[in-house]
Amino acid sequence: MTEPLLEATDLRVTFGSAAGRVHALDGVSLAVSPGETVSLVGESGSGKSTLAMALMCAVRRDSGAIRFEDAEIGRLSPKALKPIRRRLQMIFQDPYASLDPRLTVEAILAEPLVAHAIGDRAERRTRVAELLEQVGLPPDAAQRFPSQFSGGQRQRIAIARALALRPRMIIADEPVSALDVSIQAQVVNLLRDIQAKTGIAYLVIAHDLALVYEISDRILVMYLGRIVEEGRAEAVVRQPQHPYTVALLSATPTTDPQGRRQRIVLRGDPPSPINRPGGCPFHPRCPIARDRCAEDVPSLQPSPIGGRVACFYPGELPSPYAKEASATIIR
Repeated sequence: MTEPLLEATDLRVTFGSAAGRVHALDGVSLAVSPGETVSLVGESGSGKSTLAMALMCAVRRDSGAIRFEDAEIGRLSPKALKPIRRRLQMIFQDPYASLDPRLTVEAILAEPLVAHAIGDRAERRTRVAELLEQVGLPPDAAQRFPSQFSGGQRQRIAIARALALRPRMIIADEPVSALDVSIQAQVVNLLRDIQAKTGIAYLVIAHDLALVYEISDRILVMYLGRIVEEGRAEAVVRQPQHPYTVALLSATPTTDPQGRRQRIVLRGDPPSPINRPGGCPFHPRCPIARDRCAEDVPSLQPSPIGGRVACFYPGELPSPYAKEASATIIR
């Protein structure tokens, strides 16, 4: 079995607030192998972006370990992390906010090369031209500013910037959430094409199971700072074991305007990460919760479909909710 390129073990992150400690990550573990695409899905507020920033060593961790290329990076100083940044890059969620509006595209794409003292001016200009071609933008885009591009084009620029240093892995935080549906497909196809040519690994953070299914080898489902289900992409979509995964699937939009899909409407909002419920964190909203769920916390255990699930009663939620959604996603 291939050794993981990136591996996190038991990550815990809390933040202080006037109301108390916010438990953003509560014992998250994951691994991404070379050339693999792992997607992390969940509602807003589940801790996905915090996990991305923790993996990039951009937020302080309370505990846990992060290994990249078999080296512990979680406790490195900013100076010691700099060479790691060349091989582990990030695409941020908002292409409107992640690009400096005062710089031309050429300056934006050359900035990582300058920071790492790679090449002279002519070599950097050549590399910028290569990057623009790689993401499907014309050569004259180099002399324009971010404000002169559409949202999809800006995200292509952000992708090009992440590729500038030829990294081995990219963490993409909601890379298409700010884009129109038609543009989302273009960006997803671009990421897939780049991976086929370069062998790069991705950790993709999203909330749309239908979207990530198209590019994922494995899917991890996150709820209230914990991984509640993980497995091969087709298995998770075709036979979801955790009730929360089934609920996410049932919310997948249908392409049939006349379609009438059964949906699970979860009770209330996700619990506060400050005042977490006892027992299973999902039990206050779970359609099949029982007394045990309010008392004990389920750990990730092998599931009947080959992945792992944190549920005392995996696969018990009536399957019609997920079957119709799965048929829409898996064609």
